[in-house]
Amino acid sequence: MPSKGISKLETCSIGKLMAELCVQATFSVMLYNIYIITDTLFVSKGVGSTASGAIGVFSPLLVFVGGISSTLGVGAGSIISRRLGEKDLKGGKTVIGCMVWIWCLCALVITAIGLLFLNPLLSLLGCTDEIYPYAVEYGRIMLLGTICSTGFSGVMRAGGDTLYSTLQWCCPVLINMALDPVLIYGFRIGITGAALATVCAQVFSLLCSIYYFFIRNATPCKIRIKDIRWDFGAFKEILSIGMPSFLNSLGNSFVGMAGNQILGTVYGTQAISTFTVISRIQTFATTPFIGVMQGIQPMLGFDWGRKNTDRIRRTVFLALRFVLIYGGLISLGLYAGATYIIRFFSSDADVMRAGTPALQIICWAACAGGVMPVIQAFYQALGRGKRVLRLSMVCIFMIRLPFLLLGGIMKNISVMWWVFAISDWIAAAMAGFSYKKFQKERSDGKLNKEQAE
Repeated sequence: MPSKGISKLETCSIGKLMAELCVQATFSVMLYNIYIITDTLFVSKGVGSTASGAIGVFSPLLVFVGGISSTLGVGAGSIISRRLGEKDLKGGKTVIGCMVWIWCLCALVITAIGLLFLNPLLSLLGCTDEIYPYAVEYGRIMLLGTICSTGFSGVMRAGGDTLYSTLQWCCPVLINMALDPVLIYGFRIGITGAALATVCAQVFSLLCSIYYFFIRNATPCKIRIKDIRWDFGAFKEILSIGMPSFLNSLGNSFVGMAGNQILGTVYGTQAISTFTVISRIQTFATTPFIGVMQGIQPMLGFDWGRKNTDRIRRTVFLALRFVLIYGGLISLGLYAGATYIIRFFSSDADVMRAGTPALQIICWAACAGGVMPVIQAFYQALGRGKRVLRLSMVCIFMIRLPFLLLGGIMKNISVMWWVFAISDWIAAAMAGFSYKKFQKERSDGKLNKEQAE
């Protein structure tokens, strides 16, 4: 008998299912972004803007770690949603067992290498002398917590278990928000407290995942300890779909490092601190883009598994319409309220003075920022890893990096802020063109070779 989540994917209307999955996913991601912002907010106001810059400097490495978990989660989630559509539960269990095995190995390697080479790593990340002591404190603790830094909620959503996935995000966020002021202000341990609060929240998330995958009877693909093992077939399939997500995160880490290097070298430490605050605001404001991406992926994968292409087209259309309308509205809101928003996140006079005009420029990236996530979700759900890879690599190496270098060469901070917005517009146009081309090729019957792969 199919689980409640699988039954929903089969029988619910597109609009109702999108509303449920995307709202819950957006709520989960929003709470996650709240706890990212919480660290920056408490550290900025309780320790200082230089200390908050340490979080920004270290974030490319956290993006890299997130890229590995995303590779496994996206790859496994795409496969599992299609396996469930095909009624193949045994194949789903094999994929989950291999996913857990790979994650444990990668997390241990990252922790060991990161701690051994922390100093050269921070230099590579663009850390300035003022930020360095804070970055060391923060980085050591975050590296030790690597093994706990993912809960694979995407795999839960792939089986239609959106409520459990949402709870698995909510509880750690509340723990983090409660511990931040206690450790930073109560125990007066500064940025160390922010890192400890994050790791404690991640430990709780890990415990929730253990319960879901190993103990909970309602889990569609429940596994046992002996199922955690290497499987080359499962690894190859996960990698073929998830690797583009990893390379995208790796590229974004590289872009983040390049951005920090340019901001620190050309514009100074204050520019890094300002951008750290703005990037947190932007990430929070555009949360629905990721929520839509995560919400539609199990729908697309399940419908592809049962060959229902009409539902797939309709789902993508509705998703694109939403992100374009929301993106325009949120850009206007951020522009109009920039002064008050920056003041809320930082009490530093220099950050407030530089941050307002910066946010009023960067906010326009949101107009088109939701297109790329929707198109990537479409390709990932269908198992089209190569297309996601092409999109990601062109976006990073032919759009973002050249524009960043241009911003550094111009030595004008306003031009640097416009670089972030314009590169998002061009990336959205490229993603839209790619999707249109894919649909034309499919209607012309030119995708047989790719489908065989």
